[in-house]
Amino acid sequence: MKGKQVAKQIQQKKKTKIPSGNVPNMINWKTAGLLVAILLLTFFIYLPVLHNTFLAWDDIYYVRDNALIYSFNLKDIFSTNVMANYHPLTILMLAIEYHLFNLSETGYHTVNLLVHLLNVSLVFYAIKLLSKETRIALVAALLFGIHPIHVESVAWVAELKDLMYTFFFLASCIFYLKYLAAEERKYYVLALVMFLFSLLSKGMGASLPIILLLTDYLKSRKINKAVILEKIPFFILAILFGAIAVAAQKAPDVVQDYTVFTFFQRIAFASYSFITYLAKLLLPVNLSAYYPYPARIGNGIPWIYYGYILIVLALIASIFYSLRFTKKIFFGVGFFAATIFLVLQLLPVGNAIMADRYCYVPSIGIFYLCGVGFQYLWIKNHKWIGITIIAGFAIFFCILTQVRTHIWKTDLTLWQDVIGKFQTIPIAYSNLGLSLMNENKLNDALENYTRAIALKPDFPEALVNHGNILRALNRKEEALNDYNKALEFKPNFAIAFFNRGMLYMNEQKIDEAIRDYTSAIEFKPNYSKAYSNRGVIYTNLKRYAEAIADYTKAIEFNPGYMEAYYNRGMAEYGLGDKEAACNDIRQSASFGFKTAEDAIKNVCN
Repeated sequence: MKGKQVAKQIQQKKKTKIPSGNVPNMINWKTAGLLVAILLLTFFIYLPVLHNTFLAWDDIYYVRDNALIYSFNLKDIFSTNVMANYHPLTILMLAIEYHLFNLSETGYHTVNLLVHLLNVSLVFYAIKLLSKETRIALVAALLFGIHPIHVESVAWVAELKDLMYTFFFLASCIFYLKYLAAEERKYYVLALVMFLFSLLSKGMGASLPIILLLTDYLKSRKINKAVILEKIPFFILAILFGAIAVAAQKAPDVVQDYTVFTFFQRIAFASYSFITYLAKLLLPVNLSAYYPYPARIGNGIPWIYYGYILIVLALIASIFYSLRFTKKIFFGVGFFAATIFLVLQLLPVGNAIMADRYCYVPSIGIFYLCGVGFQYLWIKNHKWIGITIIAGFAIFFCILTQVRTHIWKTDLTLWQDVIGKFQTIPIAYSNLGLSLMNENKLNDALENYTRAIALKPDFPEALVNHGNILRALNRKEEALNDYNKALEFKPNFAIAFFNRGMLYMNEQKIDEAIRDYTSAIEFKPNYSKAYSNRGVIYTNLKRYAEAIADYTKAIEFNPGYMEAYYNRGMAEYGLGDKEAACNDIRQSASFGFKTAEDAIKNVCN
């Protein structure tokens, strides 16, 4: 009789639901101390990023030249693609940063690092809820925090979108796990809302519904009609934002021509990337900001890439075999595969075969398995072996991570590193040339642009900058030839029109200059510099009303454009509106424009 009573009590305990999010012994003081230690370690190894600069590679487009963050117009932010991506929540965050830090680079890098630290905490909490094992969660959080493959996402201001979508992605997972534990509807709604925020930060969050299904499987949740119905809103959002992302990426210079590689070749590249990502998570050597496609052999590719298809098939077979013993390997690798699948270049985007930043979320699945392995050694009384292995990898990762934070310091250090690993990447030479040009090392910059064009003759961006250097060296005919070639390859290239317009303007070919500035504005309606330069021509022609209209447009798209304020003031003075002129000239002076200080004495006294 007593035995029956005990059995009954056990059954009652099993049926007892965990109250709203209260997981027993979720975090004790010892665990909290270890998590704080992980966060401090992560903070200190990433500390050098606070001294990093904005990179010409995307940072200037997301921050310095992004009119959306200056205006803080929510309607525009939520209705505009930036850099062929729809991620309004990220742009909104950058707008907040701009109004807090202006263009202080340290502020932006600080935010990136803080969001990474938040993500480390969420990785711990999510894995703890998933596995109910503190050691697994701590190992996963440690590896996620310090792994060198994540430097690209943390040290690159433009990758705030990676950090933000991950934050909301993990928050959604956490609320979903709470929903499974407590079956309270509010957690389901919060999971859905966080998923929406993740998608609004970056389209890669679209893989989350698959992760929820994998979670159900790991938790041995019975798949019935109710379970399927609760996933439908997640899949609807994923499909909707997937369509938006594809539409945004349809720019001709973003998505590659499908005919460049056959479908089977793309399968080979996807297999290569999949295995290489896994290898770099385990042994992160030879990391690069850019990984080029292999050189073509006629219409074919090196045969070694087809071998990766066999490796992937063997891995899949091994994972299914592991189901005889555990679901954990299937979940961990499945998490990795589901979140990396969208960026395996089956739909070729850009000219790189892979990128470190694409591993930011997928790595969690592998780090979860590392934690499972550590836990296995612990319970098998091999804890010192486990501790030694984790400590060794932690030291190794910390060293590599800090080294890479310095590589991401400037354009110069970044692209020198890439060229040191790959000597056939046109964009690497082009970006290194831009960095050298900004340091006024014109001959060195010209040499790198020449190399970029030799590798890729139809490279309009390199041609324009090559032409800019030639123009600065007073080799005007050669510069004009470069601009014309750039426009042959890219007829709607606003920057080429703008720079050719500057050449014509300097040569006093006024009609040609106005025509080119007008074309630049046509193809890039928010081109503040083109408006301003055309305004200068109109001012010189005493067409003051047209000049003022152009300066006003320039200021609208770039509220901190001090030269435009000054020039508008001078045009207003030309029209006889002294009050308006003085207001604009004083505004220009407040931004630090030295010429305005003399104008105030001459115009406003």
